[in-house]
Amino acid sequence: MSRASELVKLPGTVAAGLFSRKGFLEEFEGALTEAEAGEMVHLCAAITMTMEMQGRLLGRMADQSGWDSFYGWMTWGPEKSIVTIHDSMCIVQGRQTSFNRVIKAMTESAGTEPIKPGGKGEPNANIG
Repeated sequence: MSRASELVKLPGTVAAGLFSRKGFLEEFEGALTEAEAGEMVHLCAAITMTMEMQGRLLGRMADQSGWDSFYGWMTWGPEKSIVTIHDSMCIVQGRQTSFNRVIKAMTESAGTEPIKPGGKGEPNANIG
């Protein structure tokens, strides 16, 4: 079963997909048309690369490492939210999902480890 197929099964998830760094749609499942999914993937790839660039710039300006350890991003609106981890994205209904559960599933799916905000051993903040 594909990663997108597994992610779209999460409670409150409307759609899930995988994207390449160049903005290509790799996998997609859910309640968007192919055109909408393509637009969403372009958005996710562009924001991901922008966030990575900002992290590198902040690291240089602050003369501190760690800013460039970009992991993912999310944005939310009154009805739906977008969560992006590594090369995957989920569109979720904010009031019907647990962001912690979605981020945990996406992290496991991507086979990556989140950066701990306060340093080694400190748990990530609970975001709901």
